[in-house]
Amino acid sequence: MRKLYILLLLFINISVFAQAPLLIEDFKYTAGDSLTSHGWNETPEETSPVFVKTENKVLFVGNSYTFYNNGVDYHLQKMLNADKSADSVNYLIQKIAVSSYTLQAHYGDLLTINKIGSDTWNIVVLQEQSTRPINNPALFLEYAQKLDLEIKKVNAKTVLYMTWAPKDSPSDINGLAASYLSVGSQLNANVVPVGRLWEYFLNNYPQINLYISDNKHPTLSGTYAIACAFYYSLFNKNPMDNTYVPAGLSTTNVLTIREAVFGFLSHGK
Repeated sequence: MRKLYILLLLFINISVFAQAPLLIEDFKYTAGDSLTSHGWNETPEETSPVFVKTENKVLFVGNSYTFYNNGVDYHLQKMLNADKSADSVNYLIQKIAVSSYTLQAHYGDLLTINKIGSDTWNIVVLQEQSTRPINNPALFLEYAQKLDLEIKKVNAKTVLYMTWAPKDSPSDINGLAASYLSVGSQLNANVVPVGRLWEYFLNNYPQINLYISDNKHPTLSGTYAIACAFYYSLFNKNPMDNTYVPAGLSTTNVLTIREAVFGFLSHGK
């Protein structure tokens, strides 16, 4: 009987992960990427301080491009917590992300659907798998639309997180950007142009290394730049005024990243 129970659990786990293509590029982890027994990487408890009382909430739905370096949500929350200005905003930021997941895999996973339906989110950010917007834009659109319907059920707003091109194939950003903007237009959803921001960094701030050694996933500088982009795009807050400095980044690099992000996004590029 015990053997039968173990085999049943193994079958369930295999069934869940069979929904997503297993891409080598998404199986590199960095220190701090803690995964649960389901392979999920949800927001660490310290990201959402118990003393913060708010009904304003943001959920990130994605994969390793979302959860690397403790996650975009983690650093965005730190930025919000550090903002003591008179017009500061009070949000809790969370994520649900699985290595290699497409939006199709998220839609087929009850853990994601239940997460979206479990709370009164204001915003749900969707991040598609890195190559699907180019390789299969029809499936990107189809499952973005299906998840958008789930998001609308909780009266939240969908936002798209445009990812970037691999370092050794920079021209891919043109197809990625076009695909994200097309889906955004059809969903009437805002698109945070992180991919174009990275292109801007590569052309204007080559001293800031955004890629780890696989030339695809973000360094801590890259994740921090993404958080700054969402800080500006979601909350209309200038990252240059924020005091949060991620552990492991130099003050010089942090100031450069803030300035670059604000300069790029504030000019509507």
